[in-house]
Amino acid sequence: MFGWDREPSEIPRELFAERLTTEDRARSTVPAGTREGIFRVVYSFENELLLELINRTVHAAALSALAETPNGYRFYFAVYARERGWITRVYMAAIDPCQRWVIYPAMLRQIQRDWTEAFGMDALK
Repeated sequence: MFGWDREPSEIPRELFAERLTTEDRARSTVPAGTREGIFRVVYSFENELLLELINRTVHAAALSALAETPNGYRFYFAVYARERGWITRVYMAAIDPCQRWVIYPAMLRQIQRDWTEAFGMDALK
């Protein structure tokens, strides 16, 4: 409604992808900066994906990783947010309930459905 979620006309100089080493850049299965919906790929390794989002209120990264354990797999998901100005804290506080109770649970349910479809219910144990 206010256009806060639009990408700014001037992209910040400190993109996370610019911090990748030459080795990590070569190892990534997707070139850094490739668009994936509203995100840009920073890197995509075999079991780990880092996406970046820049808009007028926040510079954020979403990390998902899958680690093998003795009993199966463990899925890790984290969101990191960096301020882009005074509005970031207000914006993040305003959207927190929606993220916590709607967006993240829906994302995790979709991941669980995709996992079950691909590997079966036993793989979730």
